[in-house]
This record gives sequence, structure tokens and C-alpha cells, in this order.
Amino acid sequence: MKNLLASLLATFLVVGTATGQEDYNPQDPKAKEILENLSAKNKKYTSIKANFEYRMQNEAADIDETQKGIVWLKGDKYRVELDGVERVSDGKTNYTYLTEEDELQITSAENEEEGGMMKPSEIMNIHEQGFKYKYIGTKTIDGKTLEYIELYPEKADKPFHTIELYIDKAKTQIYMINVKSKNGNVFTYKLDNYQTNLNIPDSKFNFDKSKAGDVIDLR
Repeated sequence: MKNLLASLLATFLVVGTATGQEDYNPQDPKAKEILENLSAKNKKYTSIKANFEYRMQNEAADIDETQKGIVWLKGDKYRVELDGVERVSDGKTNYTYLTEEDELQITSAENEEEGGMMKPSEIMNIHEQGFKYKYIGTKTIDGKTLEYIELYPEKADKPFHTIELYIDKAKTQIYMINVKSKNGNVFTYKLDNYQTNLNIPDSKFNFDKSKAGDVIDLR
């Protein structure tokens, strides 16, 4: 369980990958149009709340684990909740609380960016984060018609080699993300039940340190 939670936080916030796809046009016009429409729509929202399902698979290691959670986004602020872990950021400081261990880890949001990590809000505008991309086509998954785009970051020093992005054609919303790593792990995120422009108080993105028994400040 602890490995699953660690992988969730790493891949939900770190969407890096190796390139090696030099034949892919970083300016694929079809993909660019879809991604720019997605970005323009997301930037109109003052806040987003969505349910998500997270799945980690590794066939060679016989791993197949799934969890469900909720994510709140408001500018650079975010909150991710699922069984066993809470991840909260006010845009300056990140708090990761492991409920079973009653342990709180505090890190700087600046260090997150310096380490090549991406915030959930940046994932919503992923093509602006230094990726090459290509439109593959449409797919029907869970009864939804989805636009399928593959992305490859320009930097080759990342642990992931491919991101598969599936965008709901009718709603212009991200429905599913597959992150394929070099070590054989495949991380899948499905996002649904979007609620936008909610009046989410800033207190939602703060964490009461007195709640935790063990506080580890890594700033």
C-alpha cells in the first residue's frame, strides 16, 4: 500500500518522460488544435474539483493496484485525497500526510518545480510543459468518444517514455492519462465528475500541522 501511495504522488505530480521519438512533429496541427482548446477551456475555470481513479500495473512484477480519490484545483493550489494519504499545497508549501503512519512531510513548492515535477494544474495544460505531441485518432472507452494524443517530452533524462492523453470529445475534458515508464510500470488516471468554478475557500489548501503525530520538515 505504501508503495502504491508513493507511486501515486510521484506520477500524479511528475509527468516526465524520455523522448526518443524524433519522427514525431512537435507541431502536429490536429493535436495542437485539440490541446489548445483544452488549455483555453481550463484557463477559464477559477477552480476544478474532480473524482479520479488511479491504477498502477506492472505485468512482469505481477502488480495491479487501484485506488480512487478526489482532486481540488485552484490556481497553483491543489488538494489530493485518497485512502491513506492527503497531499495539500497552498502554492508555496506542500504537505503530504500519510494517515496510517500519522506522518506529515513538508516540502517547498519551489523544490517541486526545480525537481522537474508538475502540479496537477499544469497537467491540465500539459502540452505547454515542453512536450512533443501527435494526434493518433479517436477511441471509444467506457462509452465515451475520446481524442487520443501521444506526448513525448523534449528532455531525455526522465523515467517515463510515453504519455497517452485521452480527451472527452464532447466535453473537451481530460478523461484518461496513461503514463508509461521505462521500468515497465504503467500508471493510469481516469478523471470524472468534473465540477468547475466552485467557491472553494483557501483554507481547503492549508494543512493543520497539529493533526499529525510526526512532522518531518524537508524544506
